Amino acid sequence: MALKNLWEQERSQRLQITAERRQQVNQWKQLTQQEFQLQAELLHQELSSFVTSLHNNRKLQQQQFQQEIVERQLEILQIKTDVWQRQQEYRQQRAVKAQALFHDLQNFRAILHQNVWGGRSHEQAVSPPPATQEKLVATVPKWSISRSSIKATGFRPAVNTMTRKVPALNADNLKSKVQQYIQQAEGTTLTEIEEVIGLTRVQTIDILRSLIKQGVLEQRDRQYFIRQQAIS
Repeated sequence: MALKNLWEQERSQRLQITAERRQQVNQWKQLTQQEFQLQAELLHQELSSFVTSLHNNRKLQQQQFQQEIVERQLEILQIKTDVWQRQQEYRQQRAVKAQALFHDLQNFRAILHQNVWGGRSHEQAVSPPPATQEKLVATVPKWSISRSSIKATGFRPAVNTMTRKVPALNADNLKSKVQQYIQQAEGTTLTEIEEVIGLTRVQTIDILRSLIKQGVLEQRDRQYFIRQQAIS
């Protein structure tokens, strides 16, 4: 009996200890669940706050980006406007410079024409007269005046102003007259030949060039002389 009572007593003690531990475990489980629930709620709140903040930041960044895009577009538009204005200014400057250059070229052409052709018109200086055209030639031809007579008297003899119409001479006759005048004058200039024979500048240059190529004339100091070989 004593052993049975002792066993029952120990058994009741073990049951009581087990019940107490079970109660403690249940309490711990409840506390743990409450803590987990609180932590979950806190995490959910923090996550919601983070998501809200991230969404707000994203909207703010989008607004900033859009504002920057608008500012960049305005800057690009301003740059395009400045470039267009500069292009217009450069076009106007080029037009003014081109017009000034055109006027300078016209003035240079007029001065060059005056120096080369003198007071005669361009058509008279460039276009030689046709073969059938008649010229006014002095009755006393100037080509018969020698340079020695000019040097002796110190002035040119007066030319007879009476003129008559004679048919134009051919190229061979003109070459012969030019050669004869140069030989009599013992050297002369292009202007004197042009005035005496009554030729245009183009005709005179062509005849002198042809005689130089033939070896009849030679040029020294802007004057034309008969070669000694041609005279002999």
